[in-house]
Amino acid sequence: MKKERFLLSVLATMTVLASCGRNAEISGETVPLSESADEAVDLSSATMDENGGLLEDGRQAFEKALWDVYFQGILPDGGAVEYVDRESAEGNSFAVTDIDGDEREELLLLWSGASMSGMVQIIYGYEDGHFHEELSGFPDQTFYENGMVEIGWSHNQGLSNSLWPYFVYAYDTGSDTYRSVGGADAWEKSVREEDYSGNSFPAETDTDGDGMVYFILPADWDGQYEGIQTVDGEEYEEWRNSWLDGAAKMDISFQKLTEENIAALGYPKPDYPDPQPLG
Repeated sequence: MKKERFLLSVLATMTVLASCGRNAEISGETVPLSESADEAVDLSSATMDENGGLLEDGRQAFEKALWDVYFQGILPDGGAVEYVDRESAEGNSFAVTDIDGDEREELLLLWSGASMSGMVQIIYGYEDGHFHEELSGFPDQTFYENGMVEIGWSHNQGLSNSLWPYFVYAYDTGSDTYRSVGGADAWEKSVREEDYSGNSFPAETDTDGDGMVYFILPADWDGQYEGIQTVDGEEYEEWRNSWLDGAAKMDISFQKLTEENIAALGYPKPDYPDPQPLG
């Protein structure tokens, strides 16, 4: 019961994030920039260079979005991050890179200077004058060169201390977004000999005798473990290798969200009203 209550809490948090446009599920919805951004630059004129990178207007769109979140905590889709002031905003990071391998640059916003529930990492694509969200989730994100992404859970009150549970997403070229393909969790006998429903550790599954079994979670997992069969280490590794396929981790060069780093993209800082004191 304890674990089920925790999982319901995780799913509720994901629902709250969804209402702010920052959920872990992939909507693929294309949204226009804010009205102020349209006034600042003709976003529809962005084109690609011969290598697929964004030319000047595309970089300007990224920078305008970064100015908005730096000064106001406003996202390109009109949603908001957990924001206090400019000084606290500088505790966050961003990157501009081709993260999904489509030969176009994306904007990655890493918002980690917040409470646990307010932490989020978002990937934005940009095309034809519009941003669209490719992926959003807790900042514990590992990217692989084959387009797969592993996202660790924000909390772990489960049955294992050795494996942090995670979800897996795959890049979909058709929608230019990432789609869920499942996830994994584990149960160590040394942590608990019974699960929170009173079921005994499945020794018959633990064929290698290491005291650890795994849950392979489906893409449409509802947060409940009932009906999810446990597997041993060999089968877990086969599942993991089936989507990892030997791909290497990607090294992403994030920069701090400071005025200097944003300005380096080349778009001048807009005039923003001074923030009002809290309270």
